[in-house]
Parts: sequence; structure tokens; C-alpha cells
Amino acid sequence: MTRIRTRTPATGKRRLHRRRWRQPDSKKPSREELIQAAADEAQLSGKSLTAIRKHVLNVLLDAQRPMTAYEVLSSLEGVGSVSPPTAYRALDFLVALGFVTRVESLNAYLALDLGPSDLPLAFFVCEKCGQAREITANEAVISLMGAADEQGFGVSHASLEVRGDCRGKLGCDAWEGKLSPADPSASVDQHRHK
Repeated sequence: MTRIRTRTPATGKRRLHRRRWRQPDSKKPSREELIQAAADEAQLSGKSLTAIRKHVLNVLLDAQRPMTAYEVLSSLEGVGSVSPPTAYRALDFLVALGFVTRVESLNAYLALDLGPSDLPLAFFVCEKCGQAREITANEAVISLMGAADEQGFGVSHASLEVRGDCRGKLGCDAWEGKLSPADPSASVDQHRHK
């Protein structure tokens, strides 16, 4: 998708910036490509990807799971100023660039390992292990945004979170063992029920 920036902060000249990810057949970018792209996006907005911001992005990419701001804060030991505003400013900056998203229901942050998306994001969120997995936003999400627009509601941000049980796919330890056969309120997997 091509985005046109009317003027770059550094030179004041017009510039085209083309995102190379989130295309149907594109490969997953490497960590180095993501960090370089984040530095480029920051430069386009007249800012820089400081050591702390880069460290926070690396920590979130390493974690491959949602992390709270306080977990990110604890990872800043020895990198720079260790205070909650430092962690929140770095996270807010990376969210604004589009390389990190906030998983609202977990009050946590997740690195987008596929890079920024111009489409709304959707997530599966496990209520047991706290993991989240990004899924492709389908026509339903886009249709919902279109319906909001038709009703005169201006959408500034859209993300869909589907909460439930990952059944061990995202990290729950032996999810089957947590269900007691004597518990009538326990859910039954229709495909594995005998």
C-alpha cells in the first residue's frame, strides 16, 4: 500500500513511502528489517528510534507474547532511565509507528512481527495463559467499519479481540488436565468427545 506524506520533516520535500509487508504473498520480515523499517518510519516523522525505543521493540519481539508496561519497565535495567513514564513513552511511540499494538483486554503490548498494518487488527486472546495471536482481519471487520462509517461514526482505531481458550495452542500447560470430568460446567471439545 502506498502512503503519501506531503512533506518530510527533515527536508520539507514530498516523499512516497511504500510499506513492503502485509502484502498477500510477501514473506515475514526479519528482525533487522523490522527494526530498520521502524527507524525509517521514525525518521519520516522527524523523530528517531532511540536506544530505549529499540530495546523495547527487541524485548517485545523476543517475548512473542503480550507484555505489560511494568514487564517492559523491568527489562530496561541498565539501558536507560528506569521509570514508568520512560516505558510508557517508548510503548506509545512504537504504537504510533504501528510496530506494536495494545491488546486492550489484557492491558498489554504485543509486537507486530509482520510489521504495521493499514487494516484493522484482530486477535485471539487466551483467558487462561494470557497469550494473544494476531489473525488476518477479514471482511467482517472491514464491513463493521464500513457500517460505522455509514452511520456517521468516524472510526479512529479498530481492533477486534476474540477471547477464549487456546487449548494449548498458544502456551497453556496441558489444558485438558485442567478440565475435571466431574465438573458439569466444563466445556467439552465436540471433536474429541467419546
